[in-house]
Amino acid sequence: MTSKTENHRLTRVEDDAPLGQMLRRNFWIPFARSQSLAPGGPPQRVRLLGTDLVAFRGEDGTLGLMDELCPHRRASLALARVEGCSLRCIYHGWRMGADGTVVEVPSEGERSDEFAAQIERNHYGVREGGGLLWAFLGQDEAPELPPLPFLKVPEESRWWCRMMVDCNWLQGFEGALDSVHLNWLHQGWQKDKGDSVLEAYPRLTPDYEIERTDYGLRTCAVRKASEEETHFRCAEFIAPFYAFSASRQPVIASDCSVFISVPVDDTTHMLFFGFWDEIGPLTDISGFFPDELDHDNLISDEFLPHNCWGQDREAMAQGHFSGFTKSVLHEDVGVQTSMGPIVERSEENLCSTDLAIVRTREFLLEVIAEFEAGRAVDGEMAAYRDGGNLPFSCSAPVGSDWRNIGFRAHEPAE
Repeated sequence: MTSKTENHRLTRVEDDAPLGQMLRRNFWIPFARSQSLAPGGPPQRVRLLGTDLVAFRGEDGTLGLMDELCPHRRASLALARVEGCSLRCIYHGWRMGADGTVVEVPSEGERSDEFAAQIERNHYGVREGGGLLWAFLGQDEAPELPPLPFLKVPEESRWWCRMMVDCNWLQGFEGALDSVHLNWLHQGWQKDKGDSVLEAYPRLTPDYEIERTDYGLRTCAVRKASEEETHFRCAEFIAPFYAFSASRQPVIASDCSVFISVPVDDTTHMLFFGFWDEIGPLTDISGFFPDELDHDNLISDEFLPHNCWGQDREAMAQGHFSGFTKSVLHEDVGVQTSMGPIVERSEENLCSTDLAIVRTREFLLEVIAEFEAGRAVDGEMAAYRDGGNLPFSCSAPVGSDWRNIGFRAHEPAE
């Protein structure tokens, strides 16, 4: 059982919370799809770890990320004009460069440069990679972007969506670690898709086998497919908030997916979900995510108690299992927000198929303790770079060891 104290340590990210401080000082954090920020387009409000920011892309493509409020009278720079590679506050005309430096204070006239030089720089690290925009909120020199496989594939081999979810980050993340809920919550989305292990084994409850790694965990759902074959569906947890799944494997053997659950504050998270293909262009995913959905704000419904978190009972009466009909992620968000802003994990009654969730909590608590003790945190994700694995789903003869199957992250699937 997760205690009240442990739950607090796993979920809180604002102010001096140790988890938030660890993420702030050590890790790159994705905050938007690259396509959402156009050169010279309007600035975008960003909130991470309880900190309010504004991001923009200058007219030449230069990225900037800084505190949302102008250092003068604290007006929102989301209202600012983009001029070249700078933001000009519309209130009094102060102008900030992409590096956060105040470069012009019009009211000071000839003293503008001298006065501006006295203002503390308002800036955070920002980079672009793998179709996402990334922030580094620490004061030290930023590490390289994480060595994750979806950063290496070309644009035609990946797809992203983003959504804001009104519950704590861990509620969203733990859903990605739970293989059993696929048999139930998402069964309405398996019909006519022809690309899921669940179509072949719709009610085979798996046994879980877990292997701890230096970067997180490998989790394998083991199902007895027949007297001769065992089916393995293996996922990867990469600390702090990445979960790789086998997606549409084994039908599309090189297809993978990723969940990234980014803490916005204590009671909100930003979920990125993406597909990538290890060896070629991504196969059409419109059957799961219709084109009319907004890829930057996939979940635009009101998930609130008064409307039963968006559930459609009429659809259920007509045969849809969950009543969340817009996408598989609407199903996830519906149940996760129904738990409340921060679920009280000390009141859970976990069972054997929750082992991956238990082990992930244990791993995160250990990493937080290491950080508090002043020991180094692997913000560069060197452990995954040196020994990371890809997720996979396949059948093998009875007696096979799933640890000897699959691919390392630096080796393309075939």
